[in-house]
Amino acid sequence: MQTRRSHTKSRRGCLECKRRRVKCDEIRPQCLNCTKRHVTCDYGTPSLVWKDWKEEKTSPQNDHQTPPQGQSDDIFVTLERWTASQGADAMPAMEVNVIDLELMMHWCNSAHKVLARNEATAWIWRELIPQEAFSHRFLLWGILSVSALHLSCFKAEGHQSVYIKKAAFHQSRALTLFRETLQSVGSWNGKAVFAFSSLVAIYAFGSLYNQETSDPIQDIYQILVLIRGTNQIVARVRQTLVESDFAPLLQVDENHNEISADTKNAIASLHALNDLLQEGPESHEAYRDAIDDLEEMFGLFYGGMTSMTPSGK
Repeated sequence: MQTRRSHTKSRRGCLECKRRRVKCDEIRPQCLNCTKRHVTCDYGTPSLVWKDWKEEKTSPQNDHQTPPQGQSDDIFVTLERWTASQGADAMPAMEVNVIDLELMMHWCNSAHKVLARNEATAWIWRELIPQEAFSHRFLLWGILSVSALHLSCFKAEGHQSVYIKKAAFHQSRALTLFRETLQSVGSWNGKAVFAFSSLVAIYAFGSLYNQETSDPIQDIYQILVLIRGTNQIVARVRQTLVESDFAPLLQVDENHNEISADTKNAIASLHALNDLLQEGPESHEAYRDAIDDLEEMFGLFYGGMTSMTPSGK
């Protein structure tokens, strides 16, 4: 007669899961069970959040750079919940396995091209950034995460989920360590911080493909907020990059081509609609600037821009 397997009860789950006597995945601030049931998730104890930038003590290093005032406590909360919902906690915490080796090979052969604008930047993403990753674990996991997400697009339908879960697993680990790293950013880790910030943006866009969402507009908005936050991080290490072999990554040659007649008409229609709305001077100006930026992006794409560079503008 088979004995019944014992169940290890979690004592750190939310109050709702304890009441229902179901296993809680302990994701904060909202566990997956409560998210699916649309109920309030309460752990009874406060979750860990970033410290306010104002509370950080000044580092003795001369090149220590402090985060900007008013920075959001945590711009990565939404992304961490995405990775958890995709199975980040379902993968074993092995340091190296065959899939990871496959992911690194795929990065060097193919996936790095997603971020490259030309051969000069391709070489940096293919050669220099993996070398940098061996000294900064969060960057290594970030590379493997994006590579897994990219590789999943080329796998048969039955095998895609393995790589999507692997991507979420590595991204979750990377984000945890990256958030700790942000408390002390300087020349010693500036290149790794920049590279990972770029990878986070790529992962955010790519992971939407696998999301079952009821509000795609809200998802895009969250990604734009994320990119704005990562741009602020990049600004802190810009001088380090300019003085390093990563400098070509900041040298963007923008070729603007004439957009098509249909696109011009669509842009003109948006401006006309904005003039009709009469939402007030501030809203009118904001919409006008957004339409102008959209027109600029179309010009970049018509000019042959194929990398993810425009997404950060």
